Amino acid sequence: MLKVSAPGKCILLGEHAVVYGHPALAVSIDMRLELKISKLTTTSKFHMINGKEINRKHHPHIFDALQEIWSSKSQMLNINVSSEIPTSAGLGSSAALSVAIAMGLNSLKDKKEDLEKISTIAHKLEASAQGGLASPMDTSTSTHGGCVLLANKKLGDNWLYSRTLNDKKWEIHSFDLHQNMKNASIVIGYTGINGSTAQMVKNVKEKLDNNPELIQDIEAINALTALGVNAIENGDLEALGAVMNLNHNHLQNLGVSCKELDELVEVARETSLGAKLTGAGGGGCMIALSQNPKQTARDIELAGGRSYICKFGVEGVKIKDFE
Repeated sequence: MLKVSAPGKCILLGEHAVVYGHPALAVSIDMRLELKISKLTTTSKFHMINGKEINRKHHPHIFDALQEIWSSKSQMLNINVSSEIPTSAGLGSSAALSVAIAMGLNSLKDKKEDLEKISTIAHKLEASAQGGLASPMDTSTSTHGGCVLLANKKLGDNWLYSRTLNDKKWEIHSFDLHQNMKNASIVIGYTGINGSTAQMVKNVKEKLDNNPELIQDIEAINALTALGVNAIENGDLEALGAVMNLNHNHLQNLGVSCKELDELVEVARETSLGAKLTGAGGGGCMIALSQNPKQTARDIELAGGRSYICKFGVEGVKIKDFE
């Protein structure tokens, strides 16, 4: 039996500005998805997942991965999935699944571990499941762990590789957390509202079309992302928290926050270094950088959110066991 584990992610800085060609920064979190893969000893004609036959309608990522990687028609597989990552919350649950199945099947084929290849396959699986559209941010972060910066040009020495999909090109950068950053946690507050990324992106475009001066908020988010990268590299927790606060303010101006997110951000700031929404907005989650994570989590719960305390910048996809 092969066991594979892949982490979720949260966007730390840069959401929505990334749509307009600016960088965005994501970090892996220690909520993980685990796959167990074994070869079926029965004469089953179908691969199995959690006791059921795999079909593309219900399991698009795994079905496509089997078509892409597992060419053996004679050997069926039994796959079990368990996950700590809440679904539809903007925390990279489907990306972790794509990364884990790509790594697992690649390892079963006795192929050399190649993280760039794993990330590329996982990105392709995500795009296929989402109708051809997907950023490589989630899959790259789950593959490599640590911090991943997505940009439209190469930035400094942390560049890893380029990625192209449907004539769109991204530059992927990766770097580790400064040791000081390990003294803090990311506390996630989930509103329970599932916002639509596509709709929120559309709303921002319409707002910018009607209010061209709001492009200043997009440009400010770009500048804040650069400051946040410097803070992470220098281990400056206070600076990172301040940047997160300012980032949220600009996202509010763009209209992507909501009452529930703002309430959780406000209460979290009382016991943290900084807080902001993460992801597309309109619901989903907020994050707080806290050195008092239990208190921050308690305040989020009292304000009506569901809280998760996470270490961040954790290890990416890994083989846990190979029997």
